[in-house]
Amino acid sequence: MVGVVSTAVVVAANLDGALSFVERFTGTTEISGATPHPPTEQRTTENILPSISSTPAPREELPDTVSAPPSRETTKPPPAPLTAAVRPTRAGALVVNIKMGTGGKIGPSEYRAGSNPGANVDVFDDVGQLSSGCYPSWTLLRAGAEVHKVRNGRCTSGGITMFNFGDSLDTPGSYKLQVDIVTEAGQSGSASVDFTVR
Repeated sequence: MVGVVSTAVVVAANLDGALSFVERFTGTTEISGATPHPPTEQRTTENILPSISSTPAPREELPDTVSAPPSRETTKPPPAPLTAAVRPTRAGALVVNIKMGTGGKIGPSEYRAGSNPGANVDVFDDVGQLSSGCYPSWTLLRAGAEVHKVRNGRCTSGGITMFNFGDSLDTPGSYKLQVDIVTEAGQSGSASVDFTVR
């Protein structure tokens, strides 16, 4: 009896498989001589995907911001004529600082006789530090009498001592080093340093 039941199950399974095969190709669920069974639901995009409306959603109206393109003259200014770079205009009073060297220095404002400390100058105005177009004139005085005079072509040293004393400090006494500045912009200023040689 077990053999009959298992044969019936195999036949029923084959019959069900045959129905599925026929359903796929013919769209019909009936085979002549077969017992009908309830139709199976076909899988389609309609029953897999949620329903999508074929009517487009209303669009949000945006204000019309597109206008005619501006004329070429307003979008690009005419090119500037080629000229040299414009330097800032020099202005204001000059601030002049003498920087004495330390060679031979033996105390505050005191130097050893025969020393050569050297000196440089820094010059500033409202724009900043001056270099070219700035001309220092140095004068060394001992007891009010001129001992040594030097002129420079610029107001920065570039690593070279601007005022070199040479042998001017061989004689002990009271000294004054003065620098007078003139610029091509018409500015002028001066500074001085008093010191003693012993």
